[in-house]
This record gives sequence, structure tokens and C-alpha cells, in this order.
Amino acid sequence: MNATLEIQTEKHPNSMKDSPETNKKSGADSIVEASEFSVYYGKFHAVKNVSLGLERGKVTAIIGPSGCGKSTFLRCINRMNDLVEGCKTTGLLALEGIDIYHPRLDVVELRRRVGMVFQRPNPFPKSIYDNVAYGVRLKGAVRKSELDDIVEMSLRRAALWDEVKDRLGANALGMSGGQQQRLCIARALAISPEVLLMDEPCSALDPKSTARIEDLIAELSGEYTIVIVTHNMQQAARVSDFTAFFYEGNLLEFGETKLIFTNPKNKATNDYITGRFG
Repeated sequence: MNATLEIQTEKHPNSMKDSPETNKKSGADSIVEASEFSVYYGKFHAVKNVSLGLERGKVTAIIGPSGCGKSTFLRCINRMNDLVEGCKTTGLLALEGIDIYHPRLDVVELRRRVGMVFQRPNPFPKSIYDNVAYGVRLKGAVRKSELDDIVEMSLRRAALWDEVKDRLGANALGMSGGQQQRLCIARALAISPEVLLMDEPCSALDPKSTARIEDLIAELSGEYTIVIVTHNMQQAARVSDFTAFFYEGNLLEFGETKLIFTNPKNKATNDYITGRFG
């Protein structure tokens, strides 16, 4: 681990206390923990005093209506919101006990450990090979044989190798949308993250491509901690172990997915997952 990341946080007085409506005890083996964590855009309070723990090696779905703060919270885990003018945070958000917002934290190293896949595929206008190799090369000199192995393994993990192994030099922009999204997943996996964030990764894809991404999430779970934001309730139920329901910036309910979808404790959660609003 990079030395600049080894900044241990003091135990927060409210660290990982259960939210008012929860059926999951946090902290058992949480790799990401939030305690009274808030996000502001100027005066707008986008995420309000969220406390939860994301379990290592599991898939957590974050659901809720548009504008509820779910993508804002997701992007805080690798500090993508640093790029938003006027954004500030309070409370604690930690990766393995290390304060993500500590002023001396190495953000580049954080983003190596916490990968990101966006709503729309965003391959670079480079070859398929160079897309996957990009982050690895940024880390420093790597032997060609080692880089070849990393590219192949990453494409295999993204279930893309068999489709592209004979055209690694082709421009990635010529791939289908579903292939481009799996390429972006391979690019994220190439730098060996511990956590993989996915912000509505299937919203721009056709049903067949969506099924491939969902199968891939199932294959990667266990090896990686995956956090996925989705508007698709069926998708959340299919792919996730845990579900967090956000509403108007608040975390209203968090627990095992099967319990959230069959026996929610909060009326708003039930109304949302049954389509009464959203």
C-alpha cells in the first residue's frame, strides 16, 4: 500500500451506527465505511449524514429516484466529486480505516484501489490493447511480456478476450456499445482495484449486452467489492447481495437485498420498489 494512504482515522464517535431503518449490521468485514457522511454542492445538501458499511467481496446496489444522492455518494468513494466546483464533505468516509478525504491522502493511489465504470462507455480513441494497458503504463515501466499478460487477463475477466484477441490493434471506438463497456471494465480491472464502482453501467445498453454485464458482475463478485448504482429494480435484485435505498439525500434503508425486496422496513422503500413513485 502506498505510504501516503496509510493514514489511520480516529474512531469516529458515531462510527457505523445503524441507520433508523436497517436490517444489516455494519462493520463485520466492511472495506468502505461511512459515518455521518454528508456532501454539499454550495449550500445544497446532496447527501445527508449517511452511515453504512460496504462488505468486502460483496455486491451492493444503491437505488433511489433521480436526484436522491446515490451517484453523488458513489463518486465520493474515489473522490470523483473533487472535480465539481463548490463540492465539500463532512463526516467520515473511509477505505479500510483510512480517511478518504484526509488532506495528505494520495488521490491517484486511491483511484488505483477504487476503480470506476461510468454510465456510458468511455473508451479512449486508441487501440483495444492500449485502452487496457493505459493505467498500467501510468504506474511506471512494465516489460512488454508482463503487459501482454495483464491485458489478456483483464480482457478475460471482462469476458471479452475471445471476441477481440485477433484484433487488439483495432480502434476501440469501432466496438459495439456492450463491448465498449466491457472494455472499460477490463481497463479498470487492469490496475488491480479492490473496489469497483459502477454508475448505471447498463443504462445505455441493449438487453443482451445488459445480461452480459450482469453475468460479469456475478463472476467478479467475491474477488472484488462492487458498488452499483441502478434505476433498474430487477437488476438490483438479480446482481446484488446488499441494497441501499436513498431518498432526498438520506439513506432510508440498507440491508440484504432479499430482505429489502421482500420485507422492507420503511414504507418509502416499499413504495419505490413496487413502482408507486420513482
